[in-house]
Amino acid sequence: MQRAWLLEHLAVTVTRIDFVDPALADQPDVRERGVRIEVRPVESTRHGSGYSSPALDLAPATCRIDLLESRADAADRMHWHPTMSSSGEPGDRVLDGALTADPLGWLRLQLLDVVPAPVAADVVDAVAVGLAAVRSGSWGGVVHDVHGLAELD
Repeated sequence: MQRAWLLEHLAVTVTRIDFVDPALADQPDVRERGVRIEVRPVESTRHGSGYSSPALDLAPATCRIDLLESRADAADRMHWHPTMSSSGEPGDRVLDGALTADPLGWLRLQLLDVVPAPVAADVVDAVAVGLAAVRSGSWGGVVHDVHGLAELD
């Protein structure tokens, strides 16, 4: 599942992810599964007449929040990346006890700094649904690509 909320020059995306760091794949309990939230700049360009539909370009994220777990309901890999490089590579992981204790409440407060309250509420609702889905679904074997990511519905 991937969803996006587009505002004038900003997007918030929510994606379910299942990740294994290829460098750590031989170690136990390295699988991280959950929901990734990204704040991304949006650029709109119009080609053609005034009646043409504009092209929308989502740039790499400027901030990432990963609500990840090593197993269902563990809440042990939740962190965020307040900085990202211009190419989309995340900065250092920041662990926050408030994020682990109340991921949805923490997320709502962070989103209210950048998006209107109705959008923040809709994003948090989608994240809650995504977390519930990955927590209730099977954690059986999946195939991860060379980057360590698995495709989740």
